[in-house]
Amino acid sequence: MKFVYEALTVDGKRKRGEIEADHIEIAKQKLKREGKYLISLEESKDKRRERSFLFAFRSFGVKKSLPIKLARQLSSLLKGGVPLYQALVIVGNQTKSEKEKKIIHYLSERVREGISLSDALSDFPHIFDPFFIYSVKAGEKSGALDNILLYQANLLEQDANLRSKIKTALIYPAIMVVVGISVLFFLLSVVVPMMVKIFERMNQTLPFVTRALILLSDLVIGKIYILLAFFAILYILFVKVRKNERWEKLKASIILKIPLIGELYEMIMVERFTRILSTLLKSGVPMLQSLLVVSGAAKNPLYKEGIEKMAHMVERGLDLSAAIRQLSLFPGNVGDIIYVGEKGGNLEDMLDNISQSYENSITQRISLLTSLVEPVIILSLGAFVAFILVATLLPLFEMNRLILRR
Repeated sequence: MKFVYEALTVDGKRKRGEIEADHIEIAKQKLKREGKYLISLEESKDKRRERSFLFAFRSFGVKKSLPIKLARQLSSLLKGGVPLYQALVIVGNQTKSEKEKKIIHYLSERVREGISLSDALSDFPHIFDPFFIYSVKAGEKSGALDNILLYQANLLEQDANLRSKIKTALIYPAIMVVVGISVLFFLLSVVVPMMVKIFERMNQTLPFVTRALILLSDLVIGKIYILLAFFAILYILFVKVRKNERWEKLKASIILKIPLIGELYEMIMVERFTRILSTLLKSGVPMLQSLLVVSGAAKNPLYKEGIEKMAHMVERGLDLSAAIRQLSLFPGNVGDIIYVGEKGGNLEDMLDNISQSYENSITQRISLLTSLVEPVIILSLGAFVAFILVATLLPLFEMNRLILRR
């Protein structure tokens, strides 16, 4: 395999280049024999991209629980004094899933070759996110890998629990929507056409509501391909613009302005910010670097930019609480609590308190939103069914009235 190196020659000149070797230790020995004083040595990026592309297929379908499982088990073994390579072998042997076993075996082999665990994890970006990988790298540098892995396991479990609460709360409304749309489609495609045949025999001018219903039914039955093409075009446009920076910022600002939903989104961002920042600080990562990592983990571009500005302010010597207050990125009470933590020397604990408080608030807000969504869905479906009933019964009443007159 190829390695990229940077070294000093005998005459003191800095030189960059590539070297072929079976693993990193052999590459180091070759460079030493050539009289080069090594500054840095890492695997070729092209080779890493190639391997990452290959493993994207091999690890397809691997459970998202793998990072949690790996972090927690490795942490326990490392705390017990087991070397990293041997710990990875033990975790791999205990894993039942064949795909997960292959991934952990690959990680152990890379570590045995002299590659750091963080570099080995980076070959699986679709399983281990940048925040996880950077935390492991910080643990390797600080010598506290066991503690950082434990923090990561707890953090990932909290994140999974929060996502589970949100999904659970949305299951019932989603089922109602699917069932409601299916019923409406059945009425428009089966029931209404049967009624139309009766209306055609009446030779009477139909009410506007009935004509609108017939038009809608014709659209669903006869021109469904137009609707499908319309939604397909919308989807293609969405895929093209969703990664556009301006579109992402516009979408983020719109979401934040929506009543109730915007407040919930802000709560989620505060909870995630404080939880990740607390984890990094407990792991021994400096404040500035922690903020830059948190900004990289933020998917919302507005918060990403804001946290980057916050990091620059901290770099210039400003306290975190002062930076938060200046940017108005989060609610005012967040800056106040962080200020108390800074002055009391227990910033990590205060960040944990904020995270826990907001997690509870998020759960309550989700329950409130779902309790509001359910009646809205029921009323909307009821209104549409009522529209269909009125549109079908009005002509029948009119026909009955004409018969009575005769």
